[in-house]
Amino acid sequence: MPDGAFGIGSSFSNGSPTLSGMYSFSPSFDLGLNLGYISNSSSIEANGSKTTSTTSQTSIGLTGRYFFVDNKRIDPFFSFGLGFATADNRPDELGFSLMFGGQTQVAENFFVYIATGIGYSSASETENNITRSTSELSFVTTSVGAIVYFK
Repeated sequence: MPDGAFGIGSSFSNGSPTLSGMYSFSPSFDLGLNLGYISNSSSIEANGSKTTSTTSQTSIGLTGRYFFVDNKRIDPFFSFGLGFATADNRPDELGFSLMFGGQTQVAENFFVYIATGIGYSSASETENNITRSTSELSFVTTSVGAIVYFK
């Protein structure tokens, strides 16, 4: 990718789709702003009555990718991410991820990638002067995505 290229992309990871804006600072480093939204609906029918519930989650994150080998076929990269998520009926979460992946060029300005790694998230809420905190270290399932760059 050339210096100063702007990209628009989309990815799917951990059951959540995201939309990304990327900026390439150099052929080996780009930075992205990610926005995600997911909504789940469920219905339960018991004794002739039906109960429907809907939950949603909105997330925003910052991702940096460092490409450590310039290869003609697959460009391996190391990625880090910082994020914030807010959801219905759950406390807000802060998190970060470290991932490893590869990107390949499909057409002149069109790239696809795949990555996997680990993630950490933390949330806390206070109710009736009682604070509950949760932390989770997890394997980040495979993230797949595509980016179109414009110069």
